[in-house]
Amino acid sequence: MKNTLLATAMIFGLAACGGGGGKAALVKACMEDGESAEQCECMATTAEEELDNTTFGKLVKMAQEGDENAEDIMGDHTPEEQGKFMAFAMKAAMTCGAS
Repeated sequence: MKNTLLATAMIFGLAACGGGGGKAALVKACMEDGESAEQCECMATTAEEELDNTTFGKLVKMAQEGDENAEDIMGDHTPEEQGKFMAFAMKAAMTCGAS
């Protein structure tokens, strides 16, 4: 489970190289990490659908700034919000087939 969260955070955390906003930044970062366009689109769509606006915005900001530390996203969230992020990460990894 820890690897799933870290892999998801790393995939989204590399978008700084590419610019773009929102979902496009997440897709680009994911593709730069070696995943297929289909997998990346799936993961970005899952993030957009599963995360609240605040958490999604933090994820995008982290990606745009190149911050790969998942704790930066969740540090000020409640345990319930952290649980929702973990659920998103697990769902994205299982549904989208990320490596």
